[in-house]
Amino acid sequence: MLQIRPRALMVPAGIAIALTLAGCGESKVTQCNRLAEVVNQTQGFMQEFETEIQSFSSNAASVQNLDDIKAAAGQYTTAVDTVVTNLDGLVTDLEETDLADETLVQFRDEYATVVQGFSSALQQASQAMELVVNVESEAELPASIEASQQQTVEAVNQIEQLSQTESEIINEVNTYCGAATPVEPAEGSSVEGETPAVPETESAE
Repeated sequence: MLQIRPRALMVPAGIAIALTLAGCGESKVTQCNRLAEVVNQTQGFMQEFETEIQSFSSNAASVQNLDDIKAAAGQYTTAVDTVVTNLDGLVTDLEETDLADETLVQFRDEYATVVQGFSSALQQASQAMELVVNVESEAELPASIEASQQQTVEAVNQIEQLSQTESEIINEVNTYCGAATPVEPAEGSSVEGETPAVPETESAE
């Protein structure tokens, strides 16, 4: 299942206070916090996305007929389209984040590019599932499922590559801002790199 697991930017309060009291780096700390606040928006809408995907998985496991299959596939595309909208909004927020620190500006722009990549790949996954949503008969279902899964493979590969880049950027920002806790991709990726399970019925085999 395609499930993006958001990475958090961390700016320790103790370090921020220490830098402020020392009279140096206050501007950098403020900008680190500003960037972290924007990036960490993902914590909310990604949790909602994963809840929807879990619901889809549950519904897909209990389908009985073609209408059930199409409804489950439609639930998936709706969830993906919603998170794509949120990701596109995040890109806009990143582009509008005012930063003077040149290093942070570079991190911001690199992260925005990764988020755009996630959005594009997820759009591709949604379009692949639309093949199942639009199927008109159970006789057409096996071919539609196969085509959907084949189209999703490329999206999954893109997401796996992007997730590695995302983790590297987050680690670099955390280190630069004074929070050097390493971020590892979950199971090699911040998105579970599997083709989304497409519901089937016995009559569709």
